[in-house]
Amino acid sequence: MGTDEQSVRAVVGANVRRLREAAGARQDDVAIAARELGLHWHRSKVAALERGEKPIDLAELVLVAELLGELANQDIRLSDLLEGDGAVRLTSEVVVYSAALRRYLNGRPVSIGIPDVPGLSADDLHAGSAVMKVMSKRMSQLAGEDVNFRSSLKHVATSTGEAEERAGRVLGLSATDVASLAVGLWGRTLTEERDRRVGDGGSDSGRAARRGRVTRELVKDLRARLAAVTNGER
Repeated sequence: MGTDEQSVRAVVGANVRRLREAAGARQDDVAIAARELGLHWHRSKVAALERGEKPIDLAELVLVAELLGELANQDIRLSDLLEGDGAVRLTSEVVVYSAALRRYLNGRPVSIGIPDVPGLSADDLHAGSAVMKVMSKRMSQLAGEDVNFRSSLKHVATSTGEAEERAGRVLGLSATDVASLAVGLWGRTLTEERDRRVGDGGSDSGRAARRGRVTRELVKDLRARLAAVTNGER
């Protein structure tokens, strides 16, 4: 698990502690309230939950939200137990942002894709079928319905370079995602479209200046396309 990733139980545990402390309650208070709801918990069990060491199922999650609401004298939603902005690892192949999990708990259909999944590198293409499925879905979303990325994953993954890496840092995407956006917009990766527009003429210094200017223009276009894709437009 990456240093910036957490498990679901760790996210839930941190939020249980946050809500408990905000209510001015002790771990013993949570344990007593849990026993009143039929959970055979003691303070040590609550402590393990808050450390992210205790597995918790849906039934327990519902009851924890209920008892925390009673202790805090306010309504607690299931999604409140998944507050945060970080990445959450669901399996060895799939990582999503906690904001996506909150949307799913609040009634949105489960559909893992942009912008729910942290960027994956080209090496991840070979990590397993689940990654391939998610990556293909992300690429298709970024490029558009008319582009069949199931038959061109390898091209996109191997056609990324420094231009895609730099643009990715600006746009908050992986280099592969940048290439996917570009293919959807121009039918070429960012590097390919930049080189096409710059051409071969002129001095080396002149071409370098043109590359910089053209790249900035292309990144601006990619930013607009990313906004359109995120908003459900094409």
